[in-house]
Amino acid sequence: MELLRNLKNAMAEILFPPLCLSCQNYLGSQERDSSICRSCQSKIIVHTSLFCSVCRARLPENKKICHKNSGYLLGAATDYSGPIVNLIHHYKYERWTRLLDPLKKVLHSYLDNLSAGGFDFKKFIIVPIPLHKNREQSRGFNQAEHLAQIIAYRYQVSIIDGLTREKETQIQAKLKNWEDRKKNLEKAFLAANPEMLSGKNILLVDDVYTSGSTINEASEKLKSIGAKKIVALVIAKTK
Repeated sequence: MELLRNLKNAMAEILFPPLCLSCQNYLGSQERDSSICRSCQSKIIVHTSLFCSVCRARLPENKKICHKNSGYLLGAATDYSGPIVNLIHHYKYERWTRLLDPLKKVLHSYLDNLSAGGFDFKKFIIVPIPLHKNREQSRGFNQAEHLAQIIAYRYQVSIIDGLTREKETQIQAKLKNWEDRKKNLEKAFLAANPEMLSGKNILLVDDVYTSGSTINEASEKLKSIGAKKIVALVIAKTK
């Protein structure tokens, strides 16, 4: 039986050879689990700092040097371009959960960079952006929770379900107009466990930052219950 199974696997690789999700070149034996080749993985440039959530300027000391009235700082491991786009898309919409591993590597590199710059994760409580229960049931998981768990495990900090998503919104990626995205998220979130978040520093976690509508709405809700400092942390941001 083992011989037959190995023969089937060998035939499958001949007929359907594993290809890199980004460049479509053949994957080496040590690359197949991640579905991306080393060359494409190396093209994902990992950032070293936080950013302004308004103008997206780099903040070298992770402190506000512009738009000081903004509600939160933005942390993004990389830019939403190149190989990372396919990784996130297939992980999120095609349910290729094995792609969490290469995404985890990118996130870990960024977390290490922030830590080296003096960012103290232990001073924060993690709040993942929630999905509506229907969306989460359909997808099978919440990508923000997966990322939150990676950070929580690495720094031994708490995850609090500080928000619930009561409004079943359209998928933000399908809305190209900023005003439509903003309207889509209005009153989408309700605060949960406010007594555990009031006066606390919050690490608000999601996968991608595009127009900022989702994070803006969630941040405002957290501020309304007394959250102190908020840092939105994502895998990738648009430029």
